[in-house]
Amino acid sequence: MSIIQVEATGQETLERMQKLLAGIPGGVEKAGKSAMSRTVSHLRTNSAKAIRERYDIPAANIRASESVSVRYSFQNGIQAAVTFAGRKIPLYRYGGASPAQPSADTGRLVRVMIGGQWRTVHPGVPVRGHQLKSTSPATFQNAFVARMKSGHVGIFKATGGMTSGKSDEIRELMGSSVPQMLGSPDVTESLVEKAVEKFEERLEHEINAILNGWRT
Repeated sequence: MSIIQVEATGQETLERMQKLLAGIPGGVEKAGKSAMSRTVSHLRTNSAKAIRERYDIPAANIRASESVSVRYSFQNGIQAAVTFAGRKIPLYRYGGASPAQPSADTGRLVRVMIGGQWRTVHPGVPVRGHQLKSTSPATFQNAFVARMKSGHVGIFKATGGMTSGKSDEIRELMGSSVPQMLGSPDVTESLVEKAVEKFEERLEHEINAILNGWRT
């Protein structure tokens, strides 16, 4: 889990808002929440951009693997704690993963244990993958791309162990989670800086919109 704390305005700004929106029921909270909502949307978009500057992963795969929750506070100014959560993302979903689909190497045969019996099968073609844009995709020995009964496709590798059903045990190769990719101080610092700028910009807009709507 990664938490980005956006402390966009202090007590002075809050007092200014209260004066401008005095007499408008819920005006301060409405302007603050509306501005912060836009800021959080901006933050989500920029978090994907920040991740993709370093990691080779499509934005759609980031969005599909992240969970974002926001907690607002109007105690001493206006703040929002944006929490990014999510499980590790399959390595298959990163760029550079190959083959694109499960593919067998028909030129070779290997013996595997399936259901307590040894069977001779064609292994998968060599698998390659990486996370960082600064590295070239690496080849993973004894790994293969497979589609599970659920339809999920991933890169798997034999662990050397056995399952309870007496088959060779395999595990999926995973990359980092969204919180892990956002865990770098330089990434979060840049995100917060841009979020504060966006909030201040939107706050003026929301205050004016409420004042104009109230007057009309």
